[in-house]
Amino acid sequence: MDADRDLNFAIGWNRFNLGLIGVWPDPLQSPGKRGGLSQLRFLTASFFMLSFMCIPQLVNLFFIWGNVDMMTENLATANIPMANAFIKAVTMWRHRKVLKQLVEYFYQDWHASKTSYERTTMLRNASVVRKISIWCTVLTQTMLTMYIILRISTIVKLQRNNSTRLMIYTAYFPFDITRSPVFELICICQILSAYSGTVIYTGSDSFISMLVLHVCGQFQNLRGRLKNLVDDSGGVKTTEDFRNELAQIVKRHEHLNWFAKRIEDTFNMVFLFQILSCTVQLCFQGFQVFNTLINDGDESPTFQLIFLVSFVTFVLIHLYVYCYVGEMLLVQSTEISLSAYESNWFNVPGKEARSLLFIMRRSTIPLSLTAGNFGVFSLQLFSKIVKTSLGYLSVLLTVTDRKE
Repeated sequence: MDADRDLNFAIGWNRFNLGLIGVWPDPLQSPGKRGGLSQLRFLTASFFMLSFMCIPQLVNLFFIWGNVDMMTENLATANIPMANAFIKAVTMWRHRKVLKQLVEYFYQDWHASKTSYERTTMLRNASVVRKISIWCTVLTQTMLTMYIILRISTIVKLQRNNSTRLMIYTAYFPFDITRSPVFELICICQILSAYSGTVIYTGSDSFISMLVLHVCGQFQNLRGRLKNLVDDSGGVKTTEDFRNELAQIVKRHEHLNWFAKRIEDTFNMVFLFQILSCTVQLCFQGFQVFNTLINDGDESPTFQLIFLVSFVTFVLIHLYVYCYVGEMLLVQSTEISLSAYESNWFNVPGKEARSLLFIMRRSTIPLSLTAGNFGVFSLQLFSKIVKTSLGYLSVLLTVTDRKE
């Protein structure tokens, strides 16, 4: 019962969010049992995101080309984030068999027998993931709701003045959308698309962080076993026991390496698009913040400014989550060699002690999350992306000032 409670604590929020979109990789679900419902949810969400956001906004770019303000709003506010969310949804659906296998091992680790220290370590990482999931979800949904309220108020104000009708998200449709109830239906569909996109955007990020931090916790537990391998207080006493215990540690180490590599292989292209999109979004959203402060200073557009700042915060937090878990994976995977060194290896014969060199050598190659197999996620990468975005923002502001 304790294992089930701990497991629900670790995965409950992620399972709920991804289950709404139908991409939760449930290992307990048989292929024909409720699989059709999950597929229907995924196809419905994908249809809304493509038909009412991604494609119409992409086409609309051709009509607003050259207008920097409209282009930045189109790309940064919805087009790029929605495309990112769609790519994440398709990736999770396409690799659902691999992800089910990873989640199944996740379940097994929580149900396996463990010491009090190991359980505490796993719960500590699960608590971090839960906080990431909850706070990112609250921030994302609050930001989206603010934007929708802002757009609806603008639409109502323009309708009172008999001006042109605006949609929730500016997009192109090959038919007249100004007539009722077509206009209202498209606005509702865009709202549904936006909420679907935010759920999968945040849900997939927290799901990846859940898997990575779980691996980090398992590495930490493995380090404890390795460190106490030849400990006098209840540790291994005989050569045979040493060999058996070390063999189990090596097998566990290789399994964790495989687990982390599967995460990397599944999502490395998603990570690449995440880096590129975050760099562009930070640049364009910063441009919109400056525009709001400079051009609309007398109108005090407080609500719009709050939304833009919250959007920038949203992008930064999600990027930081990736860099944080990537840094944790780097650290935990390489400290295995330190734990082997700190064990009482001098209490066993030299031939047996030399066996530790293999696991020490293996851990010198750090595990990592990479963007397209070349950019390693770390806190250093986070600072580089922010600096690069600010550099692009400076260039964009300089170019637009010269045009004016």
